[in-house]
Amino acid sequence: MTELITDKFIRNFFKILLAVLIISAFVYILVPFFIPIVLGGILAMAFSPFVSFFIKKGHGRKLSLIALTSILFVAGIAPVTLVLIRGTRAVSTFLSEQSLIVIKHNIEDRIYAVLDNFSELNNIDPTSVRDKFDSFMTTAGTYLLNLFSNFLTQIPDIILLGFITILSFYFFLANEEHIRKIFDRYFYFSKENGDRFITLMKSSCKEVFFSNVMTGIVQASIVAGGAFFAGIGDAFIIFICTFFLSFIPVFGAGPFSFCIAIFAFLEHKTGPGIAMVIVSIVSGTADNIVRPYLTSFGEVQVHGFVTFLAIIGGVLVMGLPGLFVGPLLALLTFGALPIIMDDFFPERSHD
Repeated sequence: MTELITDKFIRNFFKILLAVLIISAFVYILVPFFIPIVLGGILAMAFSPFVSFFIKKGHGRKLSLIALTSILFVAGIAPVTLVLIRGTRAVSTFLSEQSLIVIKHNIEDRIYAVLDNFSELNNIDPTSVRDKFDSFMTTAGTYLLNLFSNFLTQIPDIILLGFITILSFYFFLANEEHIRKIFDRYFYFSKENGDRFITLMKSSCKEVFFSNVMTGIVQASIVAGGAFFAGIGDAFIIFICTFFLSFIPVFGAGPFSFCIAIFAFLEHKTGPGIAMVIVSIVSGTADNIVRPYLTSFGEVQVHGFVTFLAIIGGVLVMGLPGLFVGPLLALLTFGALPIIMDDFFPERSHD
């Protein structure tokens, strides 16, 4: 028997090698799109129950997919478009009242006044403090300019990756039944455990996606509400910007509201500035509480501390996608592994 297998392997060696090379080359060219494909898969799993709901209501699968994909696309692009339009109008109105040079000098004068008061209170040479501040602002300005330039150059890539995410979302849902057949054919789960595994995947993806979205909405509401009651800026623009920034590691809702507080202080609005500092602390704390709290209420019970570590670890390893992939892996670790072990040792698990 062993000799027969060895002989068959030798005779088909080059076929196997060719197949491996073809698959490796195909996977290699898809590597740049790995993250959007994964995110598209997570979205597809999250919205799969909604597709089933529409189909049960008598709507066709294709029509349901087109409707969901369109809604998802509009939900992503409409707020950005509105912010750009309203933001451009606000900036144009502001710049029509005074030039950039005047604005720059006014901000510098206010900052220098604060530094001079600080130097006088602490018996420090104000000239050296100003020089150090100018040096810091030059370094920070160069860094921010480079960061903004890099962001502008990456906009086409971001649009492309977003488009691929939407296409992946549609592809996975359109081929859901075919993917399930492939899963049943090659993974050899029992019918019961196969259904449990797929159900777990869908519920986990839905839980992770909506917990992140709800956390963003909570943080955006806190910051926009604080700015509205403090009388600072456009609450709608602040809400949308905070919502999207809440998904960005490091620079999230907390630092953004703190930047708003700094501008309030520069405008000599001490009360609103203090209010926005408090809002910054609250919104930053909400991110570390609400997200793990919501994630722990799914089908799989994962401790909030474990979820918190999964979120932080996912962000450190993968950046923005880690907000979704990290907690998803935690849910699969505590939910999918028992199903796999049950399929390996059914007698022991039932005992």
